[in-house]
Amino acid sequence: MTSVAALPADLAELLGGELAPTVRRMGERPIGGGPVAGEQAVARTAVWEALTEAGVFDTAADGTETHEHLVQLAELMGRSLYRGPYQDTAAAAELINALGTDEHTGLLDALADGAAAVALAPRAEGTDDPAVPGPLTLGEGPDGPWISGRRRFVPFADAVDWLLVVGALPHGTALALVRADDPGITLRRQDDISRGDLHAVTLDRVPLSGGRLLGDPADATAAWARTLRSVRVRQAAALVGQARGALALGVERAKSRTQFDQPLARHQSVAFTLSALAARAIAVRALVEQAARTDDELTVLQALALAGELARDAAAQCLHVHGAHGMSEDADIQLYFRRAALDALLWGSPAQLWARAATLL
Repeated sequence: MTSVAALPADLAELLGGELAPTVRRMGERPIGGGPVAGEQAVARTAVWEALTEAGVFDTAADGTETHEHLVQLAELMGRSLYRGPYQDTAAAAELINALGTDEHTGLLDALADGAAAVALAPRAEGTDDPAVPGPLTLGEGPDGPWISGRRRFVPFADAVDWLLVVGALPHGTALALVRADDPGITLRRQDDISRGDLHAVTLDRVPLSGGRLLGDPADATAAWARTLRSVRVRQAAALVGQARGALALGVERAKSRTQFDQPLARHQSVAFTLSALAARAIAVRALVEQAARTDDELTVLQALALAGELARDAAAQCLHVHGAHGMSEDADIQLYFRRAALDALLWGSPAQLWARAATLL
């Protein structure tokens, strides 16, 4: 079970109590596009307000979030399949704290109050490794600097206030803050198997005046590498939570589904499979905690790769336990299965993570 001792009771109840099934469903977008349904929009707003009242944005904005709290909150979000721009907003706050100036104080205050949200945009193509940001064109016009480029798989680009575009320059990394509705920005929602809020973003000479370029390229390169490790730890913890959420549904189904005149859970093959998944979840959770404490890149890469494999395996095995019913829209287990297919790749595919880890051995 996830420990929630360090989390506010209201937040733990919202994400882990009776409302958890509602949170699972609020991340679903219509196939082929269309607006978020009214009930889903209300639920998203309520969860965002609950996160704000719990102070999670305060600690992210001022850099006081503990490693224990980071892992627990991300795991609980993963278990309930929470979807929202919290993770990207927390990462943006870390980058602004590291590289920002007095010009960014107002934005940090807005992030702390939950009054503004940010989406990260590092990929030019869906297969890109986020550790190697896509190229950007940085130019200078009569009104100041501007950027052009394109980004894929940007989460909640139509629901956030700011985009933090991460790009590769010949002499380092660009971290550019742009308003999501700035002139020159075009958004197009991308369908995916998890029915999420991912967008393709085109930037055409978007202005960067007023301190929107964070730090010099060399400092930005180091800051992005540090922040990416934090993002990957959060994602690894969330994937462990997803695995445990799927496992809870699988155990429940195994106890209630009958085959050969006895509960499915009494069959050794099923019981052993679920037990093995539970043991793996404990082991990977421990590695994620170590990654959060040490901030060691090799440990972070290993934790995320193993957490992604665990989430996919747990969802697939527990879907199998549900039988044909598990693939129907009424079954929540199919949500875990579809989400794992995307979320396990979101901050690096297994091939990318293991290849990078191999260079550090």
